[in-house]
Order: sequence, then C-alpha cells, then structure tokens
Amino acid sequence: MPLTPFHFGPGLFLKGILPRHFSWGTFVLTQVVIDCETLYYLMHRTYPIHRTLHTFLGATIAGLLTACFVLVCKRMLRRALPQVYDEFAKQKPVVRSEGSTSGILVGGLVGGVSHPFLDGIMHRDIRPFAPWSDANPLLNWIGLAPLHLLCVLSGVVGLAIIVILLSRQRKAG
Repeated sequence: MPLTPFHFGPGLFLKGILPRHFSWGTFVLTQVVIDCETLYYLMHRTYPIHRTLHTFLGATIAGLLTACFVLVCKRMLRRALPQVYDEFAKQKPVVRSEGSTSGILVGGLVGGVSHPFLDGIMHRDIRPFAPWSDANPLLNWIGLAPLHLLCVLSGVVGLAIIVILLSRQRKAG
C-alpha cells in the first residue's frame, strides 16, 4: 500500500529520543514523497512499482530535496508572516525543533534512508543498493506482521516519550 503510515512509527520513536534534533514533520513528508513513486507506477500499472526512490541512494537524495523544500518554505513563512514565525520560535524545544534547520535536515535524511530499509524487508521488487547491486538482502529479514508490530510499537513508545517530555517542559516553564 503506498503512503503507509507504518513508517511513521519509527519516526515518532526517533522524535522521542532526539526531540531537539529531529523534525518528524519532515520525516513524514519524505515518506510521502518517496511513496509518490509507487503511487505513480501503480496508477499506470507499470511494474516494478518500487524503483529509483526506493533505493538508499535515491531515497537519500529525495530526503535531502524534501528537507531543502521545507527549509525554503520556512524562509518564506519567516518573510511573509514574521509574527507567526516568531511565535513558533517561542515554543517548547520538542515543538521548536520541527522548524530548526538541523532538525529538518536530520528528519529528511533519516526519512530517506529508513524508507528503502523498511520497504526492502517486505517488497520483492526493492533493490535497496541499486545502482551497485540488484540484490535485496533485507527481504524477509523478519515477517510482515512482526515488522508492522515493531513499527506500531515504536510509534506508541515514541509518542509516550514525547508526551512525557512536553508535560515536563510545561511544568518547568
């Protein structure tokens, strides 16, 4: 299924453990951008449906380009609506990192690298190491149900960590 929300779980976990240095929003946007490739090939009934953006090289480039797009949007927001931007900058660090340059870059990169890793475990047509190799050593590394369960559990744990961090920051500030 294109645009799978299962990928979002590991991103929430990373947001929980790296709250000041990771943009979950950019991570999610990168996941969606990469899966647009799959959606395109599904709509055109052209196989394989996982191609360039589902390689570590292609996904990393997609993640960096997505991060650059988010950074450009951030700059445009700062210029067009300085009051909104200033108010966002006053938010708690967990929230503020969503708009930090380092958080955006890390979110895009991790979003890119993680996508072919997770999809490579469950899709036969993924070639994560292309153009250097057509092999997929990730395939069936673990079963589909345990993979999805790990993604969901990592998201639940990450969300719990984020809630705890936000409540602590609310009490402290």
